[in-house]
Amino acid sequence: MEKDLKEEADQKEDVEAQKEAKADSEPEIKLPSLDDSNFDSLFQDTSEFEVAADRLEQVLKSMETLLMDVEDLRSQCSYQASELMQAAAEMKQQQEELKENYAEMAREMQEIVDSVEELFSTKSAFDAKEKEMQKLSRQL
Repeated sequence: MEKDLKEEADQKEDVEAQKEAKADSEPEIKLPSLDDSNFDSLFQDTSEFEVAADRLEQVLKSMETLLMDVEDLRSQCSYQASELMQAAAEMKQQQEELKENYAEMAREMQEIVDSVEELFSTKSAFDAKEKEMQKLSRQL
């Protein structure tokens, strides 16, 4: 039992020695006392903080407004982009239709030119036959 008491006492001494060593290694923090002059200066400083807080609040409101404007512009641009894409698709379709129409008209025009050339050659042949008949008629 005496041994146990001695061990407890030794343990207590070790704990106290560790506490003292720890206290010596850590820096001591001292808080300044708040006398009346320091206390008043704190209140003067808070008015500057209030002004800064008001400015920050105004900036925050301005930023929120700008963000809403950006979102509005983004949605408008998105809507206009979709309209432009639709218009571009329609124009591409119209272009294809115009190409087809042009090709059809070119074929029809070529047919007309061919017909006119055939008519001229037929007329020339007819004229030649008519002249030949007139010659033959005169000879008779």
